[in-house]
Amino acid sequence: MSAYGAPRVEASTDDRPHLMSNDELRAWLRNVGGSTPQLLDNDAVWPTFAPVFRSDFKLLDTWAPRHDPQPLPIPLSVFGGRRDKLTGEDRLLSLQAFTTRFRGLAMYEGDHFYVMDHGQPLAAAITAATRSAGA
Repeated sequence: MSAYGAPRVEASTDDRPHLMSNDELRAWLRNVGGSTPQLLDNDAVWPTFAPVFRSDFKLLDTWAPRHDPQPLPIPLSVFGGRRDKLTGEDRLLSLQAFTTRFRGLAMYEGDHFYVMDHGQPLAAAITAATRSAGA
C-alpha cells in the first residue's frame, strides 16, 4: 500500500476535496502537489479533469467499512513520503489494524507523489516485499 491510510469515518471538510469549489480544489491540488500548472490553470482543460478528480476523491473520502473488519492474514507492506500533506505516518501506520502480517512502513523523501522521484528504489522494495511475503 502506498500513500494511503486505513479507511476512516470522521474527516473534516478540509479532508474532503470532492466537496470543495473549483477554486478551492485547484488551490488544494496545488498545495498537495502532483498536478501541473498547465492543468490547474487552464480553464479550457480544467472542466474535463475536475469531475475525474472529484469522483476519485469522493470514493476515497466517503468509503468506510460497514463494521469493524477482522484483520486479514495477508502480508502488508506500506510506503509513503516524509512530507506527504495528505497521508502522514500515523495514517499509514493505521493500516496495521487490517492485517495480522504487517511487514512495516518505509518512508521516502518527498510528498504524496514521492514515487515520481523514487521509482527504482520503490520498485526494488516492492519486489523484495513480494518475494518475502511467503516467508
